Amino acid sequence: MRKLLINLKKRLYIYVLADFILALLAGYLTDFSALNIKPISILAVFVMLYPMLTGMAVEKVKKAGRNFRLIGTTLLFAYGVASVTAYFISRTILIDYPDIAFAMVMVGAIPCSNMLIGWSGIADASVEDALVIAVAGLLLIPVVSPVILWFSGGVFVSFDPTVLASLLLLYILVPLAFGMLTRKAIIKRKGMEYFMDVKKLFPGISAIGILLIVFFSVAKVSRAVLKRPEMFLWIFLALILYYLIQTGLSFITAKLMKFRYEQGMILILGATASSQAISLSIAATLFGPLTVFALSFKPILQVLYIMALIYGAGPKIKKFLN
Repeated sequence: MRKLLINLKKRLYIYVLADFILALLAGYLTDFSALNIKPISILAVFVMLYPMLTGMAVEKVKKAGRNFRLIGTTLLFAYGVASVTAYFISRTILIDYPDIAFAMVMVGAIPCSNMLIGWSGIADASVEDALVIAVAGLLLIPVVSPVILWFSGGVFVSFDPTVLASLLLLYILVPLAFGMLTRKAIIKRKGMEYFMDVKKLFPGISAIGILLIVFFSVAKVSRAVLKRPEMFLWIFLALILYYLIQTGLSFITAKLMKFRYEQGMILILGATASSQAISLSIAATLFGPLTVFALSFKPILQVLYIMALIYGAGPKIKKFLN
C-alpha cells in the first residue's frame, strides 16, 4: 500500500489519464447519467483535502519568508491576472460551451495551494516564500473566489455566491483545523521523524479522492460527451492557452521586477498552476457534471506542463532571471 500511495503521487497524471479513459469506457457501456454523484463527491472531498491540509504546516508561516513584494505580486497574479485570462478564454473559444467555460473561470478563480510548496522545492525556488503564499492563497479562497466566480461566471451558471462561500469555508477550514490537530497529535506521540515519513503518503491518499471524482463525473457524462468529441479539443486548447498566457506574463513581470530565479520561479509557478482538489470538490458538489468533466483534464495537463516548465525551461529561466 505504501508503494502504491507514493507511486500515485509521483505519477498522478498517468493514473488520472487511465482513470479518465476507463470512466469514458464505463460510461459508454453502462448508463451512469441518472447516478447521483454528490454523496460520492462529499466522501472524495474529505479524502482529498484532509490529508493535504494535514501536511500543510500553517503555523510555520510566522517563521517563514517575509518577501512581501513577491508575495503580493504572486497573489495578484494568482487571483487578478489569472481571472482576467480565464475570463478572456471563456468569452472567446469556449463561448458556445457554457459549462466548460465556467470550468475555465474556476481555473482562474481558485489558485494553487499546497502544491506550490512541493513544486517550489523541486524547482530549487524559495520554499519559505512559497509556504506563505500557499497559506495566504488558501485562506483567501472562501473570500475572493466566490466574488470572481459570480462576476466572471454568473452568465454561464446561476448560483448563490454566499452558498459557495459557505461551502468553501466548510471544505477548507474544517479539514485545515482537523489537519492541524492530527499533525500535532502524531508529532506529540510519534515524533517529527515519524510524521515526516508518514507525510510522504498524504499526497497519494489525496490522489485517491481525485480519482474517485474524475471517474464518476466523467462516467456520468460519457455518452453525451462522446457524441460531441470536439469538446476534448476545445478543453485542451483552452487550458494550454491559459498556461502559456499566465507563464508568459509572470515571466515578463519577474524580469521587470528584478526577481532572482528563487523568487521569480515562485511567481511563475503561482501564476500558472491552480488548485486541483478544491476546484474539483466544489464543481462536483455544486455545479454540473460537464464542468467537472472539463476540470478532470486539468490534473493531467497541469502536471505535465509544470514538469516541462521546471525540467525543460527551468535552466533557461534561471539563466535569464539571474
